[in-house]
Amino acid sequence: MNPLNEFKARSEMLAVSKLAYERGYLCGTEGNFSIRLDEKRVLTTPRGVCKARLSVSDFLVTNLDGDLIGESLKQSKKPSTELAMHLTVYAERPDIRAVVHAHPETAVAFTVAGIALDAPILPEAVLTLGAIPVAPYATPSTSEVSESIREIVKSTDCLLLKNHGSLTVGRTIFDAFYLLETLEHYAQTLLISRQLGKVEVLSEEQVQKLFSICSIYGIKPPQSSIK
Repeated sequence: MNPLNEFKARSEMLAVSKLAYERGYLCGTEGNFSIRLDEKRVLTTPRGVCKARLSVSDFLVTNLDGDLIGESLKQSKKPSTELAMHLTVYAERPDIRAVVHAHPETAVAFTVAGIALDAPILPEAVLTLGAIPVAPYATPSTSEVSESIREIVKSTDCLLLKNHGSLTVGRTIFDAFYLLETLEHYAQTLLISRQLGKVEVLSEEQVQKLFSICSIYGIKPPQSSIK
């Protein structure tokens, strides 16, 4: 695994933190993000801080056990209480370098209502998200969360935590953030169409045509494909 430039990683995490807050994907001190710097180190957001008020020096570096290391030991801040969830992702997915955990209200509302986000209505969502799995409810900030997502994250880059939030992962933190944006946009579009009284889904033929052009965008069809 090639090590990432730490200053660049800090700058990108700061940008995503502010974007997520500005877009309303989290509020207050909610949410947590991380970037795997190399085989031994993870850069992560601190506990109990509004993501719109962070600076590059606020981020912490831990080992893969979640313990602070290096200069971060000198800070008074602590890692997010949900860092264990991120470390589970890195353990199960060696290809992943970044994790974004947020609370997008529309997407989460679908889990509260018990309604699946699996309708093929937007080409972008079909190609990048597939049928979005929902992890069973787990008490936030406990080991229950890690166990609830352990198997699911092996086969998807985007999932929902029932009555809680979202988890998106990628090779960069921007890749993970863009999945979050697509997820919430898809949920909002589906909600509005349901409110208007009719949801016209893409046909199986149309979905298959989308999969056939994946190579144009340099992507592979999601493993949990929308049907």
